[in-house]
Amino acid sequence: MAGGVVGAVVFASLLSFGFLLSSRVDNVIPVIVLGVAGAYAAWLVGVVVFGAVRGGDDNKEQGEP
Repeated sequence: MAGGVVGAVVFASLLSFGFLLSSRVDNVIPVIVLGVAGAYAAWLVGVVVFGAVRGGDDNKEQGEP
């Protein structure tokens, strides 16, 4: 859940930056480029946050049964 929320925030922020930049340069290319980059960044950050929240088994890292 936390990974999805953080991923959505990252995607929305990059997409909104693309719209802001698009209004400045009067072209749609920044929205497309930052939308694709935002989707990738959202997936990447979501996976990292999911892994951090989920954690790992400490016994396996230390070699204990």
